[in-house]
Amino acid sequence: MLEELLAEPVDAARTRADSAWPAFAHGRPVVLYGAGGVGRRVVAALRDTGEPPVCFADRSAAAGVELDGIPVLDLATAARQYGRDAVWVVTMLNPRHAFTAVRASLQAERVTTVVSWIPLAWVHADALLPYYAVDRPEHVLEQADDVRAAAALLEDDASRDQYARQVAWRLTADFDVLGPPLPACEQYFTPGVVPPRDDERFVDCGAFDGDTLESFLGHRRGRFDRYLALEPDAANLAALRARVEGLAPDVRDRVEVLPYAAAAVPGTLRFAAGGGSSAGLSQTGEVEVPAIVLDDLLGDVVPTYVKMDIEGAEPAALAGTAATVARDRPVLALCAYHVQDHLWRLALALDALVDDYAYFLRRYENDCWEVVLYAVPRERLATL
Repeated sequence: MLEELLAEPVDAARTRADSAWPAFAHGRPVVLYGAGGVGRRVVAALRDTGEPPVCFADRSAAAGVELDGIPVLDLATAARQYGRDAVWVVTMLNPRHAFTAVRASLQAERVTTVVSWIPLAWVHADALLPYYAVDRPEHVLEQADDVRAAAALLEDDASRDQYARQVAWRLTADFDVLGPPLPACEQYFTPGVVPPRDDERFVDCGAFDGDTLESFLGHRRGRFDRYLALEPDAANLAALRARVEGLAPDVRDRVEVLPYAAAAVPGTLRFAAGGGSSAGLSQTGEVEVPAIVLDDLLGDVVPTYVKMDIEGAEPAALAGTAATVARDRPVLALCAYHVQDHLWRLALALDALVDDYAYFLRRYENDCWEVVLYAVPRERLATL
């Protein structure tokens, strides 16, 4: 499957991306389903072309509501008026709402044409892309040698299957190729991938509100040595500290909370804050946060497991952990869904740092979300 995908010429992919949205639209009215950040950006892009959408559709819209000058209609009304004639664009990329499920729900309302916003974004790439793992498909093919090299590192059939599905989705925007995710409760602790240790020293970069900590404690049942939780967002940090304060004293004493962002060099970084799972480093962020290099922070702490879910800053943080990784050979779990090429770029970066590691890829949420690359030293894998 992978070689067939990568056989497409770059120019052919570029032409395919340019023609995908016009093939759906060809002058028909456009209805947007999803009035969050993606929807509002799509409105701005379409308005710039002089062809704004006729409405947003929403299941619970009140009469007379507008958003960015576009009327918001309740779903039944929108389907009655535009279900047959319009192109309905699902303007969301949300782990809680799989595109295939949203499409089915709209088709149940007798909406004829339901498409993802991604083909539209391909045409309006300057305004809409990149967006997490969504980018122009030809960029994948321009890096085909790296895509192949990363695939060759993967340890098992499940990893190779998930990898090929993710590459296919990046190339085609076909959500049907993705398949179901694994249970979210297994993220970072999937049986058969990361063998447990009773003396685990876990470094949690992007600790959020302590969700990974809670999962860790549930899986380890008190059997660990130390847990370092890094979270720079003030709202998330407050929630994290409150969660830690609620732990039993013998557990709480082994958990350390630090208000830092992991980076390649120390200093300060701009940060888009405000709480939630989408907080992260951003050149346009409204606050500054302290950035640390893990190689400096850890000192004589020998980590056994390093997790990074830091909104696309994983390559920089990994560069700042290079000496520790080479010396101490911890397990690494790196989120590979924040940028299109992180799917292969992170594996190659790790392979350049260490030898004799096994690489696994797993997904724990709908669509492209919560795709995790695991790198496990073979001496630890042998303990399974």
